[in-house]
Amino acid sequence: NPYPYPYQCLCAVGMRTSQTHLHQTKPSAQYSSEAVQNKTPSPSVNLFVCLTVKMIKSMEKLKVRIDQNLNRSEKSVALPLELLQIEETIHTYRQVCQTLHKKISEGLQGGGKGTDGQSIERRLKKTLDFSLGQSLSEQGRLLGKQSTSSCLGQVLQEAGGVCTAMGQNLVQYEVSMEQLVVQELDNILKTDLPTIQKERKQLDQLVLELDTAKARLHAARQEDLSQGGPLTAAKVDKLVEDLDGMTRKVDQARDSLATDMMSFLAKDAELAGLIAKFLNFKLELHSSIAEQVLVTQPKVETILRSKRGFPIFGSSLSSHLASFPLPSGIAYPIQLCVTRLVMLGLEEEGLFRLAAGSSKVKRLRAELEAGLASLPSLETADHHVLTATIKSYLRELPEPLMGAELYQDWLQAGQLEGETDRFDAIWNLLQCEQLPKENYRNIQYLFRFLHEVSRLEERNKMSASNLAIVITPNVIWECEAVHDPMDMMVGSALAQVVELIITQYEWFFQNDASLPWDHLLPSTPLGLHQPPPTTSPGLTNREKRGKGKKAPPPPSNSIAMSSPPASPSPNMHEGRKQKTGSQPPSHAPPSPPMSSLPPTQSLYPALPIPAPRSGKPAIPTKPEGISRQERTHKEKESTHL
Repeated sequence: NPYPYPYQCLCAVGMRTSQTHLHQTKPSAQYSSEAVQNKTPSPSVNLFVCLTVKMIKSMEKLKVRIDQNLNRSEKSVALPLELLQIEETIHTYRQVCQTLHKKISEGLQGGGKGTDGQSIERRLKKTLDFSLGQSLSEQGRLLGKQSTSSCLGQVLQEAGGVCTAMGQNLVQYEVSMEQLVVQELDNILKTDLPTIQKERKQLDQLVLELDTAKARLHAARQEDLSQGGPLTAAKVDKLVEDLDGMTRKVDQARDSLATDMMSFLAKDAELAGLIAKFLNFKLELHSSIAEQVLVTQPKVETILRSKRGFPIFGSSLSSHLASFPLPSGIAYPIQLCVTRLVMLGLEEEGLFRLAAGSSKVKRLRAELEAGLASLPSLETADHHVLTATIKSYLRELPEPLMGAELYQDWLQAGQLEGETDRFDAIWNLLQCEQLPKENYRNIQYLFRFLHEVSRLEERNKMSASNLAIVITPNVIWECEAVHDPMDMMVGSALAQVVELIITQYEWFFQNDASLPWDHLLPSTPLGLHQPPPTTSPGLTNREKRGKGKKAPPPPSNSIAMSSPPASPSPNMHEGRKQKTGSQPPSHAPPSPPMSSLPPTQSLYPALPIPAPRSGKPAIPTKPEGISRQERTHKEKESTHL
């Protein structure tokens, strides 16, 4: 016998119990009338019978499975091939939906915390954007209490409002995602797919019962063939009916499962619609955030424009003048420090040469950058702190004050041998179009001040030569670094240009008005100064009449004779004649106006004044020495600067 001994014992017990149950349920005369009328066994007997029947059925099913596993009986097919493919597809859908549900839920910070009013409020307080926005707004209000003009405080409040709105939009996005996306996925995972899985298990159970019914029918037919008789024939007929009924149940279960699986596949577009909703909610979230930022950005730009122009050091001259703007057209650090130096007097020894205290210079610079510097605030600053600040500002300009594109021209002008050619070349460079008008105005203002300093050479020990040595690296440098910065000949040539402009300032700028040092200087710090809306710096004669190439006619003789011209020292005159081998010019440039300051001896001889012209002066030919294509490299003896 291929079946195990426990299986045989259980079958024997079940059969014996069934026979005992049938014998006890037969009506007998010895039973009481109540028992005869009831005809029902006791509950314990009924329970035992049910368990026995189930045990027998389980053993029969076990026998069928063993036979099927040992290939001794044929196993019925639960699903055809096409439905098996659909079932595999649904299994993949199940994995996809589970992954989507998990990942989307993880991306929701307050997922599963409710959607009522109090729950939404709690979720809002826990969002990072909302808490950040509240913190930014609080810090902005704190700064606003200390200073109503604080740019950072105003920007913090605007940024805090944006972050708070971002937190609110995020909570609204999460609530929409939970109700319309996550909840739908949850219903699919907890309702639709479990129903299909349950029907699949029921179908497998029915198929097993069908195979068991087939096995019983097969055994009954074998018994009928071997024994025969009406009882076995009736048993076969009964099993055939049971098999037909079971077959119908299997077909119904198979059709129901197929219907549910195909109905689920029909939801493919609906599932895709959930992802489309997810993308739409994302779009709404980010669009609302972008809209909030776009609305706030002009407000922030307005706040920043109120503080434009800072930092001052390192900004271009044109940007600095356009940011405030300054009515005088002079850079604020230059005009402020020069005005204070004039008020203190120019007799201090070593102006622009002696170093100042580093901490004092840094403090004044920080005061300028903070927009708090004004004339009253400079009362404690000495001469050398002011001059060091001027040099620092000039040195940190992105482009040199005397033009970024004119370095080679200034160098060639300083290397010219003939003084007339040198004067003409410098005049042409000051009037050329490559030198911006903002630079020209500040050059005039700065060199006018340096000229006044050099006139007090006997007291401050700062001649034009000494000033040129310390100022030249701050107003002329090579942006592309072609020459060696340690080349003494290059530095000497450039210093000669600066020295000549300082000594002959009144000749080079004789057609431009000399305004007061504090002309239109703001009386309040730049941080608090509101520039007048219509005031603008007046045009110089250079800008009014165009960029001429020659000096305009000299002043009248009466003005020229009102003050004796400055004459060069005899020694310097002789030295220059020996160097150039040419005679000095026959007449001098315009004389400076009457002044109580003692006259100084000029390093250069008197220069000729161009003859008066009735119309626009003609453009002269450029000296050969200033041509960029044909440069002459001549050795020059070192000169006293």
